Amino acid sequence: MKILLGAIVLLACSVLIAQGNLLDFGKMIKQVTGKNPVPDYTTYGCYCGKSGKGQPKDATDRCCLVHDCCYTGLTGKCQPHFQRYTFTYQNGTVTCDEGSWCAVQTCECDKAAAFCMQDNLSSYDKKLRFYSNTNCEGPKEC
Repeated sequence: MKILLGAIVLLACSVLIAQGNLLDFGKMIKQVTGKNPVPDYTTYGCYCGKSGKGQPKDATDRCCLVHDCCYTGLTGKCQPHFQRYTFTYQNGTVTCDEGSWCAVQTCECDKAAAFCMQDNLSSYDKKLRFYSNTNCEGPKEC
């Protein structure tokens, strides 16, 4: 049992290291919305989480689509999924700290998504958590 638990922890850590930006984005989501990014947003609707397709299921899911499209706009210039950055959260405001162009742009994409999620907290639907993407049909349209 201890070996299985150790393997799970090691796997989880390797995923987080591989996608370092997820740590930054998760921290930002938590500070801006007050919600825990895992499990509240990691598999929400058709677009919150890894990849996405079809029509967004609600306004929160649309925030994730716009976030995906923001990252798509950066791809080729940098790798936003792996880009670490720093930010300051104070008095309800996020300020992306100075860094490389890619770091700042990635932070700005994440900032827009976090505040979009905050703006749509009243319509957040717990039924869309852990949503199966088999229910999402059609292409992604940025």
